[in-house]
Amino acid sequence: MILRIKIKDFDFYKTFNSGLFYFFYEEKPVRVLYYNNKFIEANFEQKENYLIVKLNKEIKNRMDLINKIRYCFGLDEDMSFFYKLCMKDKVLRKFINEIRGTRIISPFSDFESFVGAIISQNNSYKNYRRKMLEIYRKLNFVRKYYTYENLMKLKLGYKIDYLLNLAKAKNLAGKIKGIGKYSINLYKIFRLRDYSSFYIDCLIEKIFREEYGINTDIDKYSLKFWGNYRGLVGGYLQRFFEKIY
Repeated sequence: MILRIKIKDFDFYKTFNSGLFYFFYEEKPVRVLYYNNKFIEANFEQKENYLIVKLNKEIKNRMDLINKIRYCFGLDEDMSFFYKLCMKDKVLRKFINEIRGTRIISPFSDFESFVGAIISQNNSYKNYRRKMLEIYRKLNFVRKYYTYENLMKLKLGYKIDYLLNLAKAKNLAGKIKGIGKYSINLYKIFRLRDYSSFYIDCLIEKIFREEYGINTDIDKYSLKFWGNYRGLVGGYLQRFFEKIY
């Protein structure tokens, strides 16, 4: 089955190759989705102004899946104001060519979002990607597979308890051990696409210190510089500087 999705101001390959946090974990643009209680392999490619998604199985509600993909890829977001904001920023303007036509890609589910937030805790981007690939291949992001026995095989240390709590939680938006303010902000930015949220980690602190000459009140300055786009800016800054620092 093939899905054809009309796109505008979106370069899929540029986005895929620019550094990802969620959705894609393999080196190739392929994703096994858990959709309507079954696994579906989806292969992605771009042909002119269309995103082509080739599925290895037939599905009944194609528009539902198309809308989910459009949402995860931010295809209906108008980035024009964000581009203008980047051009006014002394750091972001250096990367404007890398920014144009790209998006932050969201996780396919709330559960995937929080799994990633837990794995990213006290972790480098490189190790995060490596571990998320391992989890994706062995468990995907299906709650029932997140058992103690399965998680032990992945050598996740103290994060096993956090993931078990997550898998058992009836309300992912409720209070869950291992899910604090940092994880909630990641969820808001990457899953809800609420760019007014912001998170601070060691890399963000270093970027502010080295690139902006700011050592304190990072949250305040992020709001002053970028307003309701600060979460999106943070995602891009991490994308650009994780290989430099």
